[in-house]
Amino acid sequence: MSNVQNWASGLGIAALIMLAPIIGFAVVVAAEMLTDLVTKVGAPAVWPISAAAVGLVLLRKYGLQPRTSQLGSGGA
Repeated sequence: MSNVQNWASGLGIAALIMLAPIIGFAVVVAAEMLTDLVTKVGAPAVWPISAAAVGLVLLRKYGLQPRTSQLGSGGA
């Protein structure tokens, strides 16, 4: 890769890092607007279902990981 490509990719990564909190805030605001809309429509049964879906996703992603190292006896 040329020097210009390295600078461009580095600048793009830095821009994404700097914009990550803003993007996260925008996602939270959009989710809050959606929940307000659902509340005004009058669907109270959506809350337990959405809470269960979020819990299931988090459990599958983080909850089922082993607490021990996967290194064998020849590991570091």
